[in-house]
Amino acid sequence: MSVTHFHRRTFLTTALGAVVGCGAPLKRFPFAQGDARSGEPGLTVDFYGVTCFRLEWQNTAVLVDPFWTYLPLLKVGLGRSTSDPEQVDPYIGQLKQVESVLVGHSHYDHVLDLPYVAPHLKPTATVFSNQTLVHTLAPLDLPLRYQAMNERAARPDQPGQWVPANDGKVRVMAIHSGHPNNYAFFHMWPRTVTKDRETAPTRASHFQEGITLAFLVDFLQSDGQTIAHRVYVQTSSRGNPDGFFPASVLEERGVDVALLGMDCANIEASGTPSIIDFIKPKTVLFCHWENFFRHKGLPPREIVKVDMAPLKKHFDADKRFDYRFPGWDTRYFFPDPAP
Repeated sequence: MSVTHFHRRTFLTTALGAVVGCGAPLKRFPFAQGDARSGEPGLTVDFYGVTCFRLEWQNTAVLVDPFWTYLPLLKVGLGRSTSDPEQVDPYIGQLKQVESVLVGHSHYDHVLDLPYVAPHLKPTATVFSNQTLVHTLAPLDLPLRYQAMNERAARPDQPGQWVPANDGKVRVMAIHSGHPNNYAFFHMWPRTVTKDRETAPTRASHFQEGITLAFLVDFLQSDGQTIAHRVYVQTSSRGNPDGFFPASVLEERGVDVALLGMDCANIEASGTPSIIDFIKPKTVLFCHWENFFRHKGLPPREIVKVDMAPLKKHFDADKRFDYRFPGWDTRYFFPDPAP
């Protein structure tokens, strides 16, 4: 390693330390309790941590941002960033129904464990992502199909393309979003990759960002048209217009559940209109609140850009929608609409 390369990586590590080093402890934070039910038809949403969710309906599932391996800061900055089977294996049994994977952007904390879990998904599993991720994972020859959504994604004045998934039970629309700076003016690994990597990605810096996407996910009844549940997913945002799409899409069906990063929570709590005011979801699950350089065996701490206590107070006072701050490994249930 060259001296210049070493100093650059050391600087990145120090900057990351500034981002996550001061978060308050959350051992006593009142995370939303799960409400899983058995036998009743409906949508289940599992939150595993950071922005990793699993959505399951009628025995088919969608996985969001597959990441379970929490690595120490120094290892991320100076060492190898690869899956830790000890942290991932407890979840493998929950992934056998996954037929679609949504990746909001290609940073390691949104996709690191996809190669490890790929053999455990449905054999026909499709990854909806940006083109950068396709190039990044190309050397691994994974048993996955890819749908690069760069050219199909919606914008506020441009409809996106619905793509069928999960054997017709699901359809997915990508939406152009954006990634805020990690801290102050500093933005980690922002590049777009335009050709296949020659070697497997093994360091956090190998997972460059590419474009950032949000998603609409519709779970469809057997007629292939009636929407049973609509879920909006935006795990990174800088605010309007990130993640916005033509309002006409909402005329067909509103959003039932929104999975939103804490950047959105900060924007909304500041009094600035956010994606929440546009999509008006029935329920919001906030994510990406934690310092993920600490093992989940330790009590959680918040990331420095987040102040959870006043945010919860703010959203508890906002009675328009059902806001929840989910804790690790919690399942939520949303019953099917009445026929």
